[in-house]
Amino acid sequence: MGAIVGTKTLGSELSGAYKMVTVTATVESADDDITLTEAVHGIKAITSIVSCVPTGGLDAAWTYQQASFSGLVINLVSLEQDGTASTAWTTTTVSVTVIGTC
Repeated sequence: MGAIVGTKTLGSELSGAYKMVTVTATVESADDDITLTEAVHGIKAITSIVSCVPTGGLDAAWTYQQASFSGLVINLVSLEQDGTASTAWTTTTVSVTVIGTC
């Protein structure tokens, strides 16, 4: 499992105490964590993942990813077409959009 940096690319205020935040990251393993912080990303907890989209460098042994969250940590799992862990992700980048509480 790798800890990767999520660079904030967009932050939008929603009604109430919610904010939408988009981060981009370079995938470094078949199972990565992106940790957000209130100071940098402006949210205290993630309430939902809106999207998780590959933005570049799809490798031959990388077909899709799954995203889940707990607190302020987004877990990305990279998979091959048959559902096994990806073995190639060296140039893959993703964009993850979440809604969180402010």
